[in-house]
Amino acid sequence: MKAALVAVAYNRINSLRRLLRSLEEADYGDERVTLIISVDKSDSDEVERFATAYEWPHGPKRVKLHKRNMGLRAHILSQGEEEFDEFDTLVILEDDIIVSPAFFNFTRHAVEKYSGDPRIAGISLYSFPLNYLTGRPFAPMHRGHDVHFMHTAQSWGEVWMRDSWRRFHAWYKDNTDFGPDADVPASLFKWSRSWLKYHTRYCIETGCYFVYPNVAYSSNCGDAGTHTAGYNCYQTILQTRCALPLRLPDSVEEGVRYDAFFENEELYGALGLSREECVLDLNGYRGAVAGRRYCLSSLTLPYSSVRSFGLNRRPVETNILGNEPGDELHLYDTSVPAPAPQAAGVPGDILYSFRLPGMTAIVRKYGLRRFFTELLRAGVKALLRRK
Repeated sequence: MKAALVAVAYNRINSLRRLLRSLEEADYGDERVTLIISVDKSDSDEVERFATAYEWPHGPKRVKLHKRNMGLRAHILSQGEEEFDEFDTLVILEDDIIVSPAFFNFTRHAVEKYSGDPRIAGISLYSFPLNYLTGRPFAPMHRGHDVHFMHTAQSWGEVWMRDSWRRFHAWYKDNTDFGPDADVPASLFKWSRSWLKYHTRYCIETGCYFVYPNVAYSSNCGDAGTHTAGYNCYQTILQTRCALPLRLPDSVEEGVRYDAFFENEELYGALGLSREECVLDLNGYRGAVAGRRYCLSSLTLPYSSVRSFGLNRRPVETNILGNEPGDELHLYDTSVPAPAPQAAGVPGDILYSFRLPGMTAIVRKYGLRRFFTELLRAGVKALLRRK
């Protein structure tokens, strides 16, 4: 593996300092690793001067100073366009990311395992603590491995491999229009300046996956920036050591697989239905989809329920795989209209997802008035940052 670390920067000098500090503290063994700092043009030269003067202790350093503002999408994609003639692996890190001391060990072994697999589009260093589509907690099912697979690309610490990235880039050049598609999460259509939505759509349309660690090797620090208000809900726990050998499945089929909606693809087999027949919607994001007769959902929908399941196991898909008795989750036949199942009180999936006893403890500690006052204040601050 001939790898380079690429720190992508714009105008946040403190964020870049923090990223570089975390890279300095990582374990590279005996390797000398190239660091590339790529700085997009901004109204200030502060970041440019800092990057130029910075001394990288683990190998060669290269600084790219762009003379015009490229914008995030072009800036990110240019790294693959420019660097893969020299390197076969790029670790792409935007400046609001930090990495675990063990990230390079994980990268090395994951690249060695999957660089030749045409179904792998990339490797994530990040692992989702939340389903970003719904805001609800997410935890992958474990099958004795250290990773899982997702039809979701990543921008909060990702590893590109030359061959897989070039396949994506060739697809991207022919697919710059981003029209509606029921198999693409609706949220992605709101990302007007994103490059990530294209990489995710590529995964969906080609059947490729990103490799995700079960415990993250990078985290998003939630800094305010051009495309987002500051928030920290996506910060996650970092794996500080890489226990070797990593337990990596030999193939995608051997591992745990999630679609772009965070739904476990093993459920098709458990239900005896194909993806052409059935919509998986345990996260309550999609609802019924035209042309697919069945819908497995946590929502109450106006169709006949042909099977039901309880909501007592975690993660949520294990209620189906374990045939948990109950009536919180339903397999609907959308060809048969019927009154929606009745939900009494607070829906069970809300109580299940958000562990409301924990929220109750917060309210008890700080008082109801202070809880909602602080919640409102945080919301107003976020709105003001967006303006």
